[in-house]
Amino acid sequence: MYDDLLEQVTALKGQRTPFVLATVVACKPPTSAKPGAKAIVQADGSFNGWVGGSCAQPIVTQEALKALKDGRSRLLVLAPNPDEVDFPLEGVVAIPMVCQSEGTLAIYLEPFLPKPELVVIGQSPMARSLVTLGRAVGFYVCVCDPSATAEMFPHAEAIGKDLESMKGQIGPRSYVVVATTGHYDEEAIATVVGSDARYIGLVASPRRGRAVMEYLRGKGIPNEALQRVKYPAGLDVGALTPEEIALSILTEIVQKMRAEGEVVQAEPVAQTAPPEATDPVCRMTVNVAEAQYISARNGDTYYFCCLRCKETFDREPDRYAVRPTG
Repeated sequence: MYDDLLEQVTALKGQRTPFVLATVVACKPPTSAKPGAKAIVQADGSFNGWVGGSCAQPIVTQEALKALKDGRSRLLVLAPNPDEVDFPLEGVVAIPMVCQSEGTLAIYLEPFLPKPELVVIGQSPMARSLVTLGRAVGFYVCVCDPSATAEMFPHAEAIGKDLESMKGQIGPRSYVVVATTGHYDEEAIATVVGSDARYIGLVASPRRGRAVMEYLRGKGIPNEALQRVKYPAGLDVGALTPEEIALSILTEIVQKMRAEGEVVQAEPVAQTAPPEATDPVCRMTVNVAEAQYISARNGDTYYFCCLRCKETFDREPDRYAVRPTG
């Protein structure tokens, strides 16, 4: 199983798909999962692997989705009495789990988020410098230009020839720089300005940039869309050489990325949360749509994480039958 999980990790990273790797790092018996047990949780809530039974899996899934949203690793401690677990360290989340036969599990959740994407349009010397610097900083770098080659851009991770085909891959984690230096500025901006890119920059003088915007307004592109384009691209640091200009642009992108917390956003994480209820016996959260153990009493429906909790409720319903939450 572990070999299959590691192959899946490699595949997901290659597909730039966000996921969380959950690993059991410690336990206090009795527990069904032992140190080294692993599972993969994706942004749609899918779960592959084994880190514990019916009590552990929904909690791990819930916390993994939180890790995808904030981009932070955490150590999840599932214990019968979490208040008695002394972990005064940042990144430790203690949650009650009374269904685990009084055992304790410590599970490390590590989110893997795709790198932010830098899309460079053009094949100018500045574009080549930007690709090299962007790759060194940690971006997933794509180049688009009809004459671009792997020899010309050895540090690019993807090379496209056609603007329209490239447009489909631009998303909320994309930073686009048009560095066509006057050759097809207008066509490039017209293609990307309607995308979901977080940043669109044009390498041009203020005068040239205004001329491009005026031309595109005349072609019917709304002014509010064109206002997204930053020109000249980059911070004003007095840059002169292609390398210096590339550095100023990348600095501006990183500044925007950090200010907006881009590094803690995963795509696609946004989803509708499934309806949940609280198990009246152990107080754990239960996914209503997937609940296998259900009891009804006085017109109310109760959902349980496991058969033990359901049987406990059915034996003493008056002890637990408060109005169910969910």
